[in-house]
Amino acid sequence: LSIAIDHLTLGRAALYAAILRETEISNLKSEIDHAVSGLRRAGQLDHLPRGLLTRAWLRSLTSAWTGPESAQSDLDEAWEIAERGPMPLFMADIHLYRARLFGRQKDEGRGQKEENAYPWGSVEEDLREARRLIEKHGYGRRKEELEDAERVLLGESHSS
Repeated sequence: LSIAIDHLTLGRAALYAAILRETEISNLKSEIDHAVSGLRRAGQLDHLPRGLLTRAWLRSLTSAWTGPESAQSDLDEAWEIAERGPMPLFMADIHLYRARLFGRQKDEGRGQKEENAYPWGSVEEDLREARRLIEKHGYGRRKEELEDAERVLLGESHSS
């Protein structure tokens, strides 16, 4: 478990650095895949959603949106685990990731076809549910991210 968490920490740090420096991210796939498979082998489902969320983010940046090895499949698997838990903080994170990763596809020229439409109801529903969970569980560390997502995806008038 500790090795898998180390891989995840290193992979996340490298992903943040690559995004900030606008450098190549394809070399991060191995590190993050190792983390996810290590978390699976450890059988610690309370850590696996974090790995899946990180890999979903990476996959979205490499345009792996849908299909068997995609951002959507990672978010769906994380949701199944968090919902069974129940793990409401991960559920809030998943709602935010869904909205942030998939909410602007049409604006950026992706997802123009109907089969690539927003896969989970609507961006508005995901942000509304993220807000409800964040407020209900006092998950203040996500409040700024939520408000930023609301501003960007819904417009200025929707943020609180």
